[in-house]
Amino acid sequence: MKRLWPGWLLCVLTAGLFVYVALVHVPPINDLLGDMTIPDQRLFGYDLKGARAVFAAFQSDHANAQLAGRTSASEAYVSLHAGYDLVFPPLLAACLAFCGFAALYRPLRPDQTPRMAAVGFGLVLALAFTYLACDFIENAVADAMFGPKALALEFNAGFVFVLRVLTTSKYATLALALVLIAALWVWRVVSDRRAVSTSLDT
Repeated sequence: MKRLWPGWLLCVLTAGLFVYVALVHVPPINDLLGDMTIPDQRLFGYDLKGARAVFAAFQSDHANAQLAGRTSASEAYVSLHAGYDLVFPPLLAACLAFCGFAALYRPLRPDQTPRMAAVGFGLVLALAFTYLACDFIENAVADAMFGPKALALEFNAGFVFVLRVLTTSKYATLALALVLIAALWVWRVVSDRRAVSTSLDT
């Protein structure tokens, strides 16, 4: 396990980045929107009515921000996607892949990994990359809907369903990957205990 410390360090740094963004950068945007949550925060996204309300909130704040000469919620939202939210998804995907790999990492017994465990790790990798794609595309669609340029146009109702599917898929793939990782670690613990029990019996 000592050889895996860079991966665990990556997980700690990624968790720290998530907490920093969630507690420092997102709340001010929510405040400017009248305590409405940004689309990224909702597990199943906004329905048509909710998306219209968020668009109106972004639009109203952007107009007030231009008069006051400050950064609007829309500009801060797009800046978040172009900054921290451009870095966080790849880091999280890498952490998912690492956690799955760490469960299978058994240098002393490399030939004792059952096929189902290997398949589970393959699914974790697939889900990690799917999550990454969903998150990046979700950000692009959200910027097209709520970015400063979009606020000068009519509300695009056609994007609502797309954004909702992407947001739901992002959280669903993340949850499934975490469940599979947990299953791999349960297998790891049970397998190690059986190995210790067998060695003691002999």
